[in-house]
Amino acid sequence: MRISPETQSIGGEQDFTLNIYIEPDTSISGAQLDFIFDNSLVNVKEIREGDLLKRTGSTTIFSSGTTDNSRGTVTGIYGLILGKNMVTAPGTFATVDLVSSDRSGVCKLQLSNVVVSNSSGYSIPVTVVNSNIQIGETSKSTSEQTSGGSGGGGGGGGAGSPESTQNIKLKEISQCFITNGVRAKYTFKGDTNDIRYVEFDPKRSFGKTTAIIEMLKEKSSLTPVEPEGQVYQHMNIWIGTDGISNPENLENAVVGFRVDRAWINENGIDRTSITLNHFSDDMWNALETRQTGEDGLYLYFEAETPGFSPFAITGQSSQAFQSMENQIRDSSEIQDSSEAQDLNEELTEDTSNTALYPENEKGVQENQDYSAIIYIAVGIILFLPVLMMFKRS
Repeated sequence: MRISPETQSIGGEQDFTLNIYIEPDTSISGAQLDFIFDNSLVNVKEIREGDLLKRTGSTTIFSSGTTDNSRGTVTGIYGLILGKNMVTAPGTFATVDLVSSDRSGVCKLQLSNVVVSNSSGYSIPVTVVNSNIQIGETSKSTSEQTSGGSGGGGGGGGAGSPESTQNIKLKEISQCFITNGVRAKYTFKGDTNDIRYVEFDPKRSFGKTTAIIEMLKEKSSLTPVEPEGQVYQHMNIWIGTDGISNPENLENAVVGFRVDRAWINENGIDRTSITLNHFSDDMWNALETRQTGEDGLYLYFEAETPGFSPFAITGQSSQAFQSMENQIRDSSEIQDSSEAQDLNEELTEDTSNTALYPENEKGVQENQDYSAIIYIAVGIILFLPVLMMFKRS
């Protein structure tokens, strides 16, 4: 799936048209996507159905989605063939009518949340090619710089970051296809990147999607405070466009990372205290973290995370960690001691009641003895007449 044409020049305040073109390598029966654009340079006027799905003469359903020019998005564009017919020939899935603004610049146009399916409703892998449109007059240096970093794009769009560039000391990019039902994995091999991989199970298909790791100089500008403990590294992890990495779209996510042995030794860090922290809901949350391996330079860990955004790797010195464990143990011992004291008081109270009223126990025993004597006497009295009659006879 690609935006056609991939590049073109448009004057200011001018109407123009783009096509969303699909070249199937297998039979398809429908597609859905979002359209992302720079609203300071262009606005969307209308989205119309193309001829791709109509070629078989089948009945189709098409939705032009919801256009929000204030945010630069058109969400929920979809089209499908009713019935079991499919198409294999390339064609235009949708046509987008736009108008340029009076500003100059290079407008990036992207397709996001792309899903193409066959007649059974199963999604198939998709390669997405996005577009750059030059609006008005743009300097040669700006044009070259923008087009040089364009690349192939992705179904989930390129990951974006709100982090200040002055705070980023390293950025590494990885791409993979996100398909519903297939575990997604991004791997990172940068020498100074302490994030080694990111994995999750997608609940939807997004096509080729970009992930970005940012190693930060200081805490993220998105986090107002530091997490607890000594910070080894602050970083950001971004997956695709905004919203892809929420719990509605993925589950069972993990982050694999490493920590330098030199930092652990220099700061006296207890390795069992090393934790990956995730910033969400306006607070730092310590994630469940476990060590997975080690070598001569690093210890390797994996942590479960509900989503992706700012993170921080922390640890505690052995002395501080031991002090915290002692506090927890002392608290537990105090609670156990209190429970034992309560039980002892209950037993003492029962024993005291018996000691204070011993005559009660004796009285019960005496009453039981008197009852037995009375029963025996009554039995003898009733039996004597019978015995006398037996002797007379």
